[in-house]
Amino acid sequence: MSTVFNQLYEKCNNGALYGEENEKECESLFDRYSVSVVIVGSNGECLVTSDNDSNLLIEQLNYSMLSKDDSAKLIKQTDQYEILSTRFPHLESKFLILIGVLPDDNIVFMRVPYSTIVKLTRLTNKFFFALALLAVVVSILISRYVVSRFTKPLFGIIDLTKRISNFDFEAKYYPQKIYNEVDDLGEHINEMSTTLKRAIEQLKTANDSLKHDLEVREETENMRKEFVSNVSHELKTPIALIQGYAEGLQEGIMDDENSRQIYLDIIIDEANKMNRLVREMLILNQLEAGQMSMDLVDFNVTDMIDSVIDSNKINFEAQNISYSFINKEECIVHADEFLVEQVITNFVSNAIHYVLNENVITVRYDFVKKGKVRISVFNSGNNIGKKDLKHIWEKFYKADKARSREYGGSGIGLSVVKAIMDLLHEKFGVENLENGVEFWFELSLAKDTKFKQNS
Repeated sequence: MSTVFNQLYEKCNNGALYGEENEKECESLFDRYSVSVVIVGSNGECLVTSDNDSNLLIEQLNYSMLSKDDSAKLIKQTDQYEILSTRFPHLESKFLILIGVLPDDNIVFMRVPYSTIVKLTRLTNKFFFALALLAVVVSILISRYVVSRFTKPLFGIIDLTKRISNFDFEAKYYPQKIYNEVDDLGEHINEMSTTLKRAIEQLKTANDSLKHDLEVREETENMRKEFVSNVSHELKTPIALIQGYAEGLQEGIMDDENSRQIYLDIIIDEANKMNRLVREMLILNQLEAGQMSMDLVDFNVTDMIDSVIDSNKINFEAQNISYSFINKEECIVHADEFLVEQVITNFVSNAIHYVLNENVITVRYDFVKKGKVRISVFNSGNNIGKKDLKHIWEKFYKADKARSREYGGSGIGLSVVKAIMDLLHEKFGVENLENGVEFWFELSLAKDTKFKQNS
């Protein structure tokens, strides 16, 4: 009854309640819910009805509204309608009635005999009870049949699937004596287990390969970005200085010859720094790309050290450095002469740039074990911080950026050393001493080389 009233209320709001065009739709609504309905206007006129005898419904509406029947019982009440349980004169049956007001102030009266509700309820209860009973009986019979026929092999399949879910692909299903559909399922599970095992192995292999490729790609991309950034940073300052001093010369800022010579010296110095940076980058790139071929020969490393020292004498004198070469006997090694010279040059250059305090640089070599010689370059200066020790062999890393810029260090020299020593498969390292820092590397002695014990 509430549903019918709400739909009538909505139709009234939408203007789809009155008139012949809406008559059939209303009748269908009343029949669907088995209710008798009459809608009365303010003048008592019947506007919509579900029965041919609308007068009876109007009389019952008037009786319900005007009489003071104490037997009427309120069932539900809202702002729009009331539902009551009541009896009408001269009728034995009890009715459930609804009296409501539509948005246009027309009155709705609706009734349903209790006998109809009771009959429908009983019929529905009987139907559902019979249906439920039938479903229970059928379910029990089917369950007993299925359980008795399939329980044992199914338990085996359940155990098998549990083992497969735990990646135990060695588990197999073995058919019964009398082959049936469950055995067919078990054999398909065996095939699935084999296929799944193969697929997982292939997926794992592909995943490991993909992971490696992604790591290599990411590492390569990071190295590329870092390389471009560092090269740009390293070249930015010398290019700016060269441009600035060249423009100064062009505009004739310095009139005297001495000042112009200072400008030219600065330009040449910065150009040399750029040239050294480019040369070291090319060497490092060849080493890391595996494009540097080695020419292993026997040569006197003592003569090589003397040659490097001679080329740096000007720097020793300019910085008042005290230099000494300990154990200056002839020492023949077997290695690539060009690459070893790069290592010695970088170590000596690094020592010159960072020497402090007593201004002492010492080169020595020691025979650490049979067939090996360790060449060390010491400079009196500040120790390298612990956090910097593991990074000094990285490209463009500078523990002291201020001093690096002062002498034109690029941060590549020690990276070149690491790449060379890795290519030669020889040991190298650095140690903090009480009064300075010592860099060292090892080389293989030439065959049949005789040497004296260190003094």
